[in-house]
Amino acid sequence: MLFNSGIFLFAFLPLAMLGFGLAFRWRGLEAAWTWLAAASVVFYGWWNPTHVPLLLGSVTLNYLLARRLSHQGAQSSNWLLVAGVIINLGLLGWFKYWHFFASNVAALFGQEWHGQPLELPLGISFFTFHQLTYLLHCRAGKDQGTSFRHYLLYVTFFPQLIAGPIVRPHEMLPQLKRPRERVFPWSDLSVGFTLLSLGLFKKMVVADSVAVWVSPVFDHVHDVSHVAMLDAWVAVLAYTLQLYFDFSGYSDMALGLARMFGVDLPANFFSPYKAQSIVDFWRRWHITLSSFLRDYLYIPLGGSRKGPLRRSVNLVLVMFIGGLWHGAGWTFALWGLWHGVCLLINHASTQAGLMQRLPRLPGTVLSWSLTFLAVIMGWTLFRSPNIATAGSLIQSLFGLNGMQVPPGWLEKLPFLSKIGVTAHADWQIFGGPVQMAVLAGLLVAAVALPNTLQITRAFFTPPNQAGLPEESTRWQWMPSPRWAVVIAAALTLSLLHLGRISEFLYFQF
Repeated sequence: MLFNSGIFLFAFLPLAMLGFGLAFRWRGLEAAWTWLAAASVVFYGWWNPTHVPLLLGSVTLNYLLARRLSHQGAQSSNWLLVAGVIINLGLLGWFKYWHFFASNVAALFGQEWHGQPLELPLGISFFTFHQLTYLLHCRAGKDQGTSFRHYLLYVTFFPQLIAGPIVRPHEMLPQLKRPRERVFPWSDLSVGFTLLSLGLFKKMVVADSVAVWVSPVFDHVHDVSHVAMLDAWVAVLAYTLQLYFDFSGYSDMALGLARMFGVDLPANFFSPYKAQSIVDFWRRWHITLSSFLRDYLYIPLGGSRKGPLRRSVNLVLVMFIGGLWHGAGWTFALWGLWHGVCLLINHASTQAGLMQRLPRLPGTVLSWSLTFLAVIMGWTLFRSPNIATAGSLIQSLFGLNGMQVPPGWLEKLPFLSKIGVTAHADWQIFGGPVQMAVLAGLLVAAVALPNTLQITRAFFTPPNQAGLPEESTRWQWMPSPRWAVVIAAALTLSLLHLGRISEFLYFQF
């Protein structure tokens, strides 16, 4: 069930809210949480009911382990924690990585692997990380007597179940114990509905519109010897923007839907294309995954405490694992390695003070340009079906497969032919100035406009607000007729695209 589908917007969500409200009125808040947990399981089972027993079995087993962890001595709890980590990562590895591992081992010995990949349970990466986080919190003695009802909702809460954010126990569980006088305060509904509407607009109107320029190149590059340079740039920039508005839209919807039920989820997205370094990029992109990898992998490996060489190894290893977390494929692994290497270069540049030697404005422009170029090179790896396709596209981006432009360009700019540029008329997706203006406008919007967290900051504070960039804006949302018109227009435009249903890109991870 997709947030951008009619069945969700006009059936599941109203019924979930109605049941939540009636349960609260008749039986109290705990009954309302029970209803919401049950509704979340139904939401999950809508995709494939056969995976519901796996989810519930995993939740039950981890809850029992967590209870034991909270009441055992240090020696016993170590074994329980190890068992919990092995079980959770083993389950994730079996479904997500077994086929990848077996096929590569077979290839290593010159054999063919004829097995088929297992059907990946939706959201398994996210609910696995949620449960690992909870086990680690219990091992650290931070369990606060969580009931099974609350734990079930913590893991299965439908706004974050499929594609995040990765929520820490202390960010959500205390909210479930907080008493409330009203089931749906107007402030919660207004902010939540605003975030939901803006998220729908980003996904349905923007991301899905530029998606048509992505697949013809990335998924069919093997049908042609080489992709023309402008086709390659359009495809890569279109995917860069599609992924941005798709993930940003989902993140807004998740926060908005949770707020409508009185729950504040942590921010997971904060204008990453404004970043002026790769370090800054990872403070803004998939924020909860970055912090999870930092706290539960990078720091336990030694972080930067054991010298620069060990820090460099740790950074690259963590990013490599982060790449594989996104998908069982070498393109994802190389994407992670690429960002690991970029982080090393970033740290070396900072220590040498290279950018600080430049005047402020040129330094800012150069920092942003290099960062954005590194990001889109990474997205080329990330989206490509294989390494050969990624390599071919990157060559085309830099003119190594020839530099081609429409014949009319050469007529108006004849000097181009003197530097090896040739005329080309058979374009796959390049559509001329209007298309280029659309991509440029969306990029300017992603870089220059404030994000939804900035706009709603006066009325919505995510649990991880302290770790977000301090960037203010004059655009401040408030419950007013003017903003009502803006949100209504965004929602109307979104609903006009309701027949064009597409999954969120992060659902596959």
